[in-house]
Amino acid sequence: MIELENNHNGIHINLFLEDRPCLVVGGGKVALRKIMLLLDSGALVTVVSPEICEDLAVLVQQEKVKHIERRFEDGDIAGSTIIYAATNSRGVNRNVLEASREQGVLCCCVDGNWAQSDFTTPAMTRHNQLTLSVSSGGKDCRQSKMVKNSLARHLKMMEAAHLVVVGTDHNHLNVEEREPFHLTGHRFERAGFMIMQLWGIHEFMVLNTCNRVEIIAVVSKETAENGILRHILGFTNLKEDKFYIKEGWQAFQHLCLVTAGMLSQTPGENHITAQMKEALDTAKQRGWAGNMTQEWISSALFVSKAIKNEVAPLLHSYEIEDLALRYLEAHGKNLAESTLMVLGAGMIGKGLVNDSLPKIGKIIWCYHVNKPDIPEGAADQVELCTFNDMKNRITDADIIVSATDAPGHILHMAHAPFFNQERPVAVVDLGMPRNIDPELDDLSSDVTVVDLDGLKYWYRRELTDMDEILTRSRSIATANKELYDKIANSFKGGNAAE
Repeated sequence: MIELENNHNGIHINLFLEDRPCLVVGGGKVALRKIMLLLDSGALVTVVSPEICEDLAVLVQQEKVKHIERRFEDGDIAGSTIIYAATNSRGVNRNVLEASREQGVLCCCVDGNWAQSDFTTPAMTRHNQLTLSVSSGGKDCRQSKMVKNSLARHLKMMEAAHLVVVGTDHNHLNVEEREPFHLTGHRFERAGFMIMQLWGIHEFMVLNTCNRVEIIAVVSKETAENGILRHILGFTNLKEDKFYIKEGWQAFQHLCLVTAGMLSQTPGENHITAQMKEALDTAKQRGWAGNMTQEWISSALFVSKAIKNEVAPLLHSYEIEDLALRYLEAHGKNLAESTLMVLGAGMIGKGLVNDSLPKIGKIIWCYHVNKPDIPEGAADQVELCTFNDMKNRITDADIIVSATDAPGHILHMAHAPFFNQERPVAVVDLGMPRNIDPELDDLSSDVTVVDLDGLKYWYRRELTDMDEILTRSRSIATANKELYDKIANSFKGGNAAE
């Protein structure tokens, strides 16, 4: 089979030439390249030329090519399927083209006559059952070859594609240590751009939540082992117990547990499912991920449902915003007599407002750009203000909960003079990176700041034995291992990774 392109409308076709007679007029290096393509396709090749190059002479001697040792004659075209006019004479090539037209045979001229030819041959490379072709429509052959050679390297790596996850979370680094590694704003875009330039990265997505940052990717084995993803995440100087690299089945099992919320700071929480889907959508929109990643995530989501159904009775399952309210109550806050300031109008901010409405006295809801809708029937209880007006309203609040995805501190020491001086103020920071300057905790004994790690340690004291929960979760993932095997086989043509 050889691939041809029609010059006028850009249609590419695969032409099956096995045991079909094909003619090449010319005996030099250019003619030899066309002959090799035809031989690879199983064609019966005849060469017409008074002289032939040394390599072509070897093919003739081996009886792989028939040689007519003379100048071209119109009758040579008879019976040919396709013809290449590949002499060093533009006039001769033109004669071959005109004679081919008269006899209704497709002809390609390899010189300046190409624009009048019936077809051109794209730059091609083959790997196993795959054929890759690149064409500029005959206008820039050098560029086509460069692109073809570049993609050929990537094509060979596809056979070694397997799953990998590189990341860190609250179990490996505390909030202060973890903060510099989270990918937000320009760091997120920069990391994605860098990964896109790497050979051996077939598809990837970035999961960046309040307690973890990780690259989820389909890569070649060489890329998984050379440490480049660790370098992009900035883990180069971290000790090996401060991050994780999961490959193959271990990567799949890890993602099943993450998606089920079993590795979250509040085990069993459901936000991670939406965050995983959002991360996948973002990757697909940017061209980072496609069908391979989609299949992996879809399978992990399927297994995560089974995990949740099994272990849910063992957990006091709370979302992070629920946990914040429970923490405040456990530390003496009378919510019914309190004024809560919520910073952020995203998923967690909205959840916090909705969950606190039945319990809290009043809510001041601060937003940055997108003005949220006040829940129905809560207009007397909820007040909106922008971040710009926040400092003027801080004095009214005795509880402040930050739930934004801002890349830095939005509540800092410059706000200290505006805090309520007559009663204790509890500040809860659910952001990552942290949105509240931890130095505010040292402001006075009446201001208390707790971050995600503080909530985690308090909550885990109330939990059932997590070892038992994780053991059950891994068993459920193992029971669904055929899903992983199916994915691995689809990536590798039947050779599943172990």
